[in-house]
Amino acid sequence: MARRLGIDTFSLRYQGLDAFGFIDCARELNLDVVQYSTRENLASHDPGYLAELRAHADRAGIDLEIGMGSIDRHAVSFAPRWGDAATQLTDMLHAASHLGSPFVRCFLGAQVDRHGSVPFVGHVNACAEAISAVAPLARDLGLKIAVENHGFGDFLAHELRAFVERVGPDICAVTLDTGNPTFAAEDPGYSASVLAPYMVTTHFRDSCVWPHPDGAWAQWTVLGRGSVDLDGIIGTLDRECPDIAINLETINGMAPRVIPFEADNDAGRAFRAIYSEIPEASLEAYRGLVERGHRLGTGPLDQIMGFIDPDTAPDVAEVVRRQQRNHFEASVAYAQDVLGLGRAQRIAIGGDGGRQGTRRSQP
Repeated sequence: MARRLGIDTFSLRYQGLDAFGFIDCARELNLDVVQYSTRENLASHDPGYLAELRAHADRAGIDLEIGMGSIDRHAVSFAPRWGDAATQLTDMLHAASHLGSPFVRCFLGAQVDRHGSVPFVGHVNACAEAISAVAPLARDLGLKIAVENHGFGDFLAHELRAFVERVGPDICAVTLDTGNPTFAAEDPGYSASVLAPYMVTTHFRDSCVWPHPDGAWAQWTVLGRGSVDLDGIIGTLDRECPDIAINLETINGMAPRVIPFEADNDAGRAFRAIYSEIPEASLEAYRGLVERGHRLGTGPLDQIMGFIDPDTAPDVAEVVRRQQRNHFEASVAYAQDVLGLGRAQRIAIGGDGGRQGTRRSQP
């Protein structure tokens, strides 16, 4: 049986789609899952609205997953307008139950939260307190809280695994993001191997990683155009968590960043202060990823740089919007045709549900 392939709604955030529109888009592209990755994707938490949305998804043959933002009250990105973290999680758990999502995806924050006025342990404790506060409700509803390795590397893989084990894997789980680790000097394949026992969903994308004198360059890219061993990650998921969905999250318009993990200068020392306890096995895996990028001739993606904000000119916004859609559709095609993902796609082409794509050779 082919693995389910889905969309993380952040991938098409500029397209003007509402919750129903994302379902229609997924159906048009022969996808299996829509993950509403932010609370704002849902127009309401009214049970009638949620029932209508779930019925629309059922008619389209689409599974629904839902998520939200930060549950760390100290994080830069935490949104107090929705209430405290426990209140927000409570709201989202009820919405998940109505929509048939087996979890609520959330996150701590971003890399920047590792070197602010609050020590990183304070951020971790705030997340643990929020989840513990809603643990009885999560158990009653039979749902989990799926914490993501988010924001260019808020959690390293071993830290997130330890967090899940501390809070309790009966209510706490992992959303594996394969893009964020590359900015924290962590190979996404290593992340997958460490976190696999607790994963319940994914944000799946490729990254270009190639050598820089201080360590590496890194940039997110269209699926299949980077240096990440996507087949290896899928192989890990096939062995450890075969039922979870591959949800594509393509993020473009961002320039390459230097990851100075090898540098003997101020930038290198600052990076190592943020990540002071990277396991040696993790560093070796990342060095292997950098070398792989070198062998593959990986380099920056040719694209329009920038994002849409209220000051963006309409003609520029349309170019960015079109690029976003094109990059996402190219990633869907690669996932379906090369990686052999997607149950709806296999049915559409009359396949037997196996992974039938022509696979990329892995150097």
